[in-house]
Amino acid sequence: MNTLTSIAAQVRRDIIRMVHGASSGHPGGSLGCTDFLTALYFDTLKIEPNNFTIDGLNEDLFFLSN
Repeated sequence: MNTLTSIAAQVRRDIIRMVHGASSGHPGGSLGCTDFLTALYFDTLKIEPNNFTIDGLNEDLFFLSN
C-alpha cells in the first residue's frame, strides 16, 4: 500500500470514529472526498503546517465552498 493510500485509509477511519463518537452526522460527503483531499494536501499543494503564517506567502491556498 503506498503512502497516500495509507493516509487516506487513516482519514476514513478517523471520519467514522468521529461520526460514531458524536452519534450524529453524515459521513458520505467526507468519505467521498477523502482521496481527493488527501492527494491535494499531502502531494500537490505547497504547504508547510509547521511554519504557517496568516499571510500565506510562498504557500498554496485552497478554498472549498459549496
